[in-house]
Order: sequence, then structure tokens, then C-alpha cells
Amino acid sequence: MKRTLFLFALVAWTGLLAQTIKCGSLEGDAHEHLKRDMEFLASDDLEGRLPGTEGANMAVSYIIRNFQEANLAPFFAGGYTQQFNAPRPSELPKSGNWLVLKNDTLFVEEGFVITPYSQSIRMEGSTRYLGAGISGIHYQPSDLLGQIVAMDWALTDKDQKRYSKAGMPEIGTLFDRIEAAKNAGAKAILLLDRKNKKPVPQMMLRRMRDLGIPVAIISGKKWVRKMRHDQKTISFKMTLLERGAEAYNVAGYLDNGQPTTMIIGAHYDHVGLGKWGSRDPTANGQIHNGADDNASGTAVLLELVRQFSKRPEVQGRNVLFIAFSAEEDGLLGSTFFVENSPIPIHDFAYMLNIDMVGRLNRADSLMVYATSSAQEWNTILRDMPCDAYGIENIPALFPRSDHASFVRAGIPAIMLHTGLHEDYHGPTDDLNKIDMDGLVKVTEATLEIARRAQAHPRLTFVDIAQRSPRVQ
Repeated sequence: MKRTLFLFALVAWTGLLAQTIKCGSLEGDAHEHLKRDMEFLASDDLEGRLPGTEGANMAVSYIIRNFQEANLAPFFAGGYTQQFNAPRPSELPKSGNWLVLKNDTLFVEEGFVITPYSQSIRMEGSTRYLGAGISGIHYQPSDLLGQIVAMDWALTDKDQKRYSKAGMPEIGTLFDRIEAAKNAGAKAILLLDRKNKKPVPQMMLRRMRDLGIPVAIISGKKWVRKMRHDQKTISFKMTLLERGAEAYNVAGYLDNGQPTTMIIGAHYDHVGLGKWGSRDPTANGQIHNGADDNASGTAVLLELVRQFSKRPEVQGRNVLFIAFSAEEDGLLGSTFFVENSPIPIHDFAYMLNIDMVGRLNRADSLMVYATSSAQEWNTILRDMPCDAYGIENIPALFPRSDHASFVRAGIPAIMLHTGLHEDYHGPTDDLNKIDMDGLVKVTEATLEIARRAQAHPRLTFVDIAQRSPRVQ
């Protein structure tokens, strides 16, 4: 009798797994839910959801309320939120920053740009020019002790070809080069910007993380030419006013009584009034609503919360829903979660990241990035059922979104995305440009991916992070 009941249950479960989630399969209220969530998250009242602001905290409260209504359990010891510090790019005063070489002085407005996560310091010493600054080619380990290093900010095509011929096709990111010089004893780094005549705008440097060493950029032909020679004595002063913000990841847990748990995530933060994140240097002070980036992904996340609890065909795993903060600051929220998860991070089966999915009507397909992070993704994504759009299977990581934090931690993860556009990080990324029907389709596609993934008890991780640079 027990064997008969077991076989009956197995057949019933197999039948549920076979119920394909097709386009148009969601109830009619899904569209209204998504519209309501988008109208709140992308409203002017939230002022662009910059971490540490009242608008971001309003988004946190809204997400928690939706988690509670869906009976998700708080995932963290203190509740639904995980607090961390999101360092804001430091304020740079107009005075107190300069570089002196002989009888000539370079000021900030003329081309002496302090990176926002540098250090306040006054320093004097000799400089050594390292070209592109490749360890083992331009200098040897411990060869820069106590020196101020000047190196090229960007590598030329000629540099790349030269190092490829030398058997070094991957020579690391700017961060790698700075880190190597610091480890070799350098006490400060001056990056030479050969391309730009004018100073690099500070907003372009918002993703520069704390490098543990003073770092500045020198622009303009005259000064770059000077600094491309070793100098016996220079002096400089960097003055930064440090700031920080309290940021919150928000996570709710759906316990389906299963042995494995998947993660579905989306970042809810954006760039606020555009001072440190706008693509438009004239838009400082304007509200950047971030309707596509990433109110769209957050709205889909909230609709998935509603759908998972009432769809038996996708309940073969427990689900952890996470809304990340400070993604725009360099994946700070997802990185903090990976490093401070309440349970071992490798206990999770895989992660689905939903980022900028509001323009399906303008895209040829729904793009899925990082599909080479597990051997099974290609099978899972093959012949997806919706004929209203295609699935573009992209093996590359796309390192500038939260799934990359999980891949780097050894967890299979993919990102759903409908493409960049002219409104990206601009004040024109507004609600009226969102494809609401497309959001429903993305929700259905995510459900179907999760349903198919249940056929694989454990996805086979493939390390693709080593071939992809970190966020800069």
C-alpha cells in the first residue's frame, strides 16, 4: 500500500513538473500588481532610491510589507533587513587639493582629480613612471618601496598586443595593477589620463572602491608629458570629506519543505538625484527615477513572491527572495550578503538575478547572461515556450550586476535583462517608457526557468569569474 501511495505521489509530482508555464499563463491581476509596484517604486516621491535617503527607506518598507502579505519568513536574525555601510563617494572641497612639480602647480579644476575613495594625505617624494604598470614587465615585486608611482590609467591597443605576444593575454584590471604596485611598496599612485584634455568628471569614478592607498588622476597633455618621466621631487595634497550611508538588503524566505533553496534577487537602489551616478553631467539635482534600473526588476521580484506560493509546479525548492541595495555603488549589497549570509552560501542551489527588464518591447529577445556559470543552464534554457520573443543565451558574466557576486563565490547564477538604452542612468528613465506587458512575460519566463531547474538536484558550477574583470 505504501509503495502504491509513493508511486502515485511520484507520478503526481512529475505531472506538476511537466506543466509548462507559457506566455499568457499568469492571471490577469499580475499586470495590475506590476503596474502598482512600478508606480510606487519609480515615483518622484522616492527621489531615485539612493541608499541612505528617505526614498530608499520608503522602498525598504514597501518591499517588507509585500513580503509580509505573502507570508514570507524573515531571513535575518533581526528581521527582514540586513544593514551594512555604503560609503558614498567622498566630497571633494574646491581648495586643499593640488600637485606641485618644481615651480608649477596643478589644481583640481585644471586636471588633478582625486578618486572618491582615496585618502586625505599630504605627501612629498620622488616618482617612478611605470607605463601600463604591469608587474613582472615594468617592475619586479618589492621594487617600488616608498615611491610615488605614475602609471597609465588606460591601456592602448598597442599595449594589449605587446602583452599578448609576451604570453600575457589577460593583464588584469586597473584595480589589479594598482594592487600589485601597492604590494610592491608604492606609497601613492598617480594615474595618467592620456586621452582627455579636461579633468575626468568625478561621477565617472563612482565605482572606485577603497584601494587602501592614495590615488589621483592627472589629465592634460602638458602634465601627462611631465609625469611620464621619473621626477626627483613632487609634492601633493589630497583633502577628502568622508561620508557614508546606512543601506539595507531585504530578504524573505519561502519554506516549501524542500532540501535545497534557490535565490531570486533584484537591486532596488538607484542613483538618487544624479550627483554621483548620472550619465548626464548637467543633470545633478534632477530626480533619476530608475524605472527600468531597477524598479522593473524589483517589481518582477515582488510578483514572483506572489506567484511562487500558489504554484505547486515551481515548489520543488525553497526560495529566498532578496532585494539588494547599493548595487550602483559596485555590488556592495550582494557582496555583503555573500560574505555575511546567515547560512553557508554554498548551501544555495543557484541564483537568478533580475536587472533592467522593462524594455522587452524594444528588444529582440530576453537576454540571459552568465549561462556558462553552470553546465545545466543551456539545457534549462533550450526551447523556452514563449513565441512572443526569443531567449538570447549569453555565456559571458556581465560583471556589473548582483549575480556576479554569487558567481565569484562559487554559486551558479544568471541575469535576466532586456538591454541598455539611451535613458540608462539618466533623468529620463521614467515609468511611461516601461513595457508592462513585457514585465508579465519576464515574470513568466523566470517561473519557467525555475520550474525546469528543478529537474537538476544540483547545478554543476563552472568558474567564469576569473575571466571577467571586477566592477570598476
